[in-house]
Amino acid sequence: MRSVIDFHPMKSLPGIFAIALLSASADAQAPAQPPTSTPIPPPPAQQTRKFVPLKYHPPKNAVAAPRKDGDAGSRGWSVNLPSIYVLAPNHTGLTTRGQPSLFWYQSGPASTRIELTLSEPKNPKPLLRVGADKADPGGIHRLSLGRYNVKLAPGVLYKWTVALIPDPNNRSRDLVASDTIQRIEPDAQLKAAVAGSKGLGTAAVYASSGIWYDALEAISDEMNAAPKDRDIRMQRASLLEQAGLREAAAAERK
Repeated sequence: MRSVIDFHPMKSLPGIFAIALLSASADAQAPAQPPTSTPIPPPPAQQTRKFVPLKYHPPKNAVAAPRKDGDAGSRGWSVNLPSIYVLAPNHTGLTTRGQPSLFWYQSGPASTRIELTLSEPKNPKPLLRVGADKADPGGIHRLSLGRYNVKLAPGVLYKWTVALIPDPNNRSRDLVASDTIQRIEPDAQLKAAVAGSKGLGTAAVYASSGIWYDALEAISDEMNAAPKDRDIRMQRASLLEQAGLREAAAAERK
């Protein structure tokens, strides 16, 4: 997995509208917690190469926030745009990290501008807005919040958006994908399980505990360390498919 889009912090640009923020009601949602009724399984044995798909268990008290997919085919665009999807579940995804990575999938190349925005409730100014003049490469891309010195506070529902912008002077034509992310504090059981695991075992612990973003980041780190290992790629494809991200999963299996 690699990303060659060179994002850079955005300055104030004329004609560019602010990405819509979360409604104030989202701020009133109670912070989600990892499920406690599902026992955390031991990490898979590091010595075996048997393919055992990771199992993602959504938190039972997950905050409802349907993912928005940027399906270009369903919108009848006059310009040739690829579809774009944030790699997140169909509810508010959880992380235990202050500076997690955000992933998205682009079905093909595009010569249009691309922007990623991170917003917090009741704040009209985006916490982060970065972009690149061309979204040329397709595939799965990754942005680390640590690169931009952005840190999530526990319990806050943040909205993040990826947009392809065919016409900067008419932002109503943007092709947009979005979802929400919330940081939680891990309990003692989760901390112990993570401390006692490594590699794919860590990804399995996070997935079974309903911690989506950390599971995806852990397995993506394994892919970066062993880019030719097809079993790891199939693991990530399985995880994406469990979240309903079928197009991204199918691309991983090619």
